[in-house]
Amino acid sequence: MVWLMLGIPALTVIAGFYTLYLAFTSGPLDPVQASVQRVGKGQSLESPADSAASQGHYRAYLILDKQSNPWQLTLKTAPETLAALPVDVLFVHANLAKRDIRVRMTAGNGRLTRPLDFTPQQVVVTDAAGTWRLVGTYGESATIALTPAIDAP
Repeated sequence: MVWLMLGIPALTVIAGFYTLYLAFTSGPLDPVQASVQRVGKGQSLESPADSAASQGHYRAYLILDKQSNPWQLTLKTAPETLAALPVDVLFVHANLAKRDIRVRMTAGNGRLTRPLDFTPQQVVVTDAAGTWRLVGTYGESATIALTPAIDAP
């Protein structure tokens, strides 16, 4: 009975220190790409790139040709002039920003330099200057619909 009274609290303390060790050695947190502002008990997201895309009614489709090696990417945008400029396509890793894969596309076309070794959480498309941004959810489909992350009122 004495071992239960001493052993369980002692194991709890040891497990707490081990959890603390894991938290400190797991590395830094990934930065948030948009500023968040607290308003009362809620939070409001402020992203000029998302606001510009929403106000301009920007939409796009990213078409992945998974049969070619490396994958061929084609971007179809509305308005069509968006794809004429250099754009960046970011395949976002779910946990680690250093594993994200960025592809620079010109004239609406590009190629992956290496195959994806993970299933992306989402796909983010921006212009080279970062003035607008469209996001989409990666899936098994060869076509990814891209829309602004937030809708402007």
